[in-house]
Amino acid sequence: MIFLDFEASAGMGGYPIEVGFCIVNADRSMRSGAKLIRCDEWLDDPSRWDWRAEEIHRITRQNLTDFGESPRKVMTWLNAELAGMVAVADSPMDELWMRELAEMARIPAAFGLTGDIRKAFDGPEIACITSSEEAEKVAPKRHRAEPDAVNLATRYVLSLEPAAFVYRLHYVDGGGNERRPLSSD
Repeated sequence: MIFLDFEASAGMGGYPIEVGFCIVNADRSMRSGAKLIRCDEWLDDPSRWDWRAEEIHRITRQNLTDFGESPRKVMTWLNAELAGMVAVADSPMDELWMRELAEMARIPAAFGLTGDIRKAFDGPEIACITSSEEAEKVAPKRHRAEPDAVNLATRYVLSLEPAAFVYRLHYVDGGGNERRPLSSD
């Protein structure tokens, strides 16, 4: 399963400022990454920055200026990491941020994203859904993209049947997606 999370400059009317993902491998190990997103066009518009959001994620405009990468670089990186698969987010807002990032980068996503977290927890591999509180003990949410994606992945792994395969969501013709078990070979 693949989990993706965004942090944003504000709620509606804001823009994506950080993206992170976490991939759960067949052996239940995880690989994650994140990038700050610097778009000068967005940064030049102070009306799209909410200081309350900054207090939550603790990413400043200066952080983006100093360490952010262009939407084009970030989108190219995401496409290389997630091509052909479908990632799961815990909010429909992440779908909005994904569309905005792809539009600003002028590069379409080579992967899918669903903001319906239930897609990760409705498969045959799930023993019982682990609570957010239980996952929090292992991988705390930080209101940063990578730790929050790792938190979701941890919830998934803790919810698995002991001998179950890890699944991935893939696009299929007709616009839906299908679950494919990963082999440990």
